[in-house]
Amino acid sequence: SACKKTTVVNQTVNQAFSALYTIQPGDWIQGQNQDGSFFYYTNLSVPELDEIINDHGGVEVYISFDDQSVAAKNYEPLPEVVDGVAYGSLHTTGSVTIDLRGADGGGLTSAISIPITAKIVLIDAQPLD
Repeated sequence: SACKKTTVVNQTVNQAFSALYTIQPGDWIQGQNQDGSFFYYTNLSVPELDEIINDHGGVEVYISFDDQSVAAKNYEPLPEVVDGVAYGSLHTTGSVTIDLRGADGGGLTSAISIPITAKIVLIDAQPLD
């Protein structure tokens, strides 16, 4: 049997969208692991993250520790480890959760004590047949 190349005409990715969220120190919720250690998380409501994007598109999460007054912020993609804290993200239709865990597997004693900026990028896509 021979390989066959099929070209699909007019198949395009629709668009990408982004939104910025300010996460305040009081927005972090403490969770507890099975071993009794603590982690922290926050849920961001992202109504534009619909079922099509959740199932077939992409969600990228970035965070910035720059002061809120800085216009041109530096963003770090998640997952990321900074100063012994592992930053991660999960998403589902309508929301993105950012979590903080000890990079060494241990617990955390506190969450972030300054406001940070989260950038959520939604990439719309059409499923391949």
